[in-house]
Amino acid sequence: MLPILQIGPLAIQFPGLILLIGVWLGLSLAEKFAPQRQVSPNHIYNLVFTALIAGVIGARLAYILRYPQAFIPSPLSALSLNPGLLDPLGGAAAGILASMVYGQRKKLPLWAVLDSLTPFLAVLAIAINLSNFASGAGFGAPTHVPWGIELWDAKRHPTQIYESLAAAGILLILWPGRPHLQSWAAGRYFLIFLASSSLARLFLEAFRGESILLPGGIRLAQVVAWLVLAFCLFQLQRLSR
Repeated sequence: MLPILQIGPLAIQFPGLILLIGVWLGLSLAEKFAPQRQVSPNHIYNLVFTALIAGVIGARLAYILRYPQAFIPSPLSALSLNPGLLDPLGGAAAGILASMVYGQRKKLPLWAVLDSLTPFLAVLAIAINLSNFASGAGFGAPTHVPWGIELWDAKRHPTQIYESLAAAGILLILWPGRPHLQSWAAGRYFLIFLASSSLARLFLEAFRGESILLPGGIRLAQVVAWLVLAFCLFQLQRLSR
């Protein structure tokens, strides 16, 4: 784990740096191939920037609403740059809502925009898992396999690496520069990416050690992955007609 990168007197939060690099690389890739989907790179940039700003604000507000007692002694700590004071679900909801509003105002075609954003989402998936590996988040279940890593007083599956490799493999297979992908119907590229990612999460979730469990020991993330996979297959069937 490498939560802090020390360069002389400068201390950099390495997980956050990884995320910033992932956003930059993913956005550059999405902007490069957006014209293939008849979408302006400027719209992609503005949409992602709007979603990120709204996501950060929403994540901080959601965290404050969940843990108000942590900010009562020092209200200015709400402006802290600590990424640990963010609520991921609240941030995702705010980001999606802001991007939908932007898309509707600019009258952007939904499926074409989602296809254009797919390279960005694929690179971001890799960056998120590498960031988790650096911070120790998203840790795996205890194991005795030779490649296990020592974390939180136990030898655990390096699930962050598993998921990073899976995300990299999906990006490689669905590389946006492949000629045959350009002839796909609008939405198919995004749906296949989403279905592949859901299938990977469905399998790899079994190795995680911090899963939210439902009654009967069912993992919530696997239930969500099943639902997303079913939705993608349904939509792909509709597109094939």
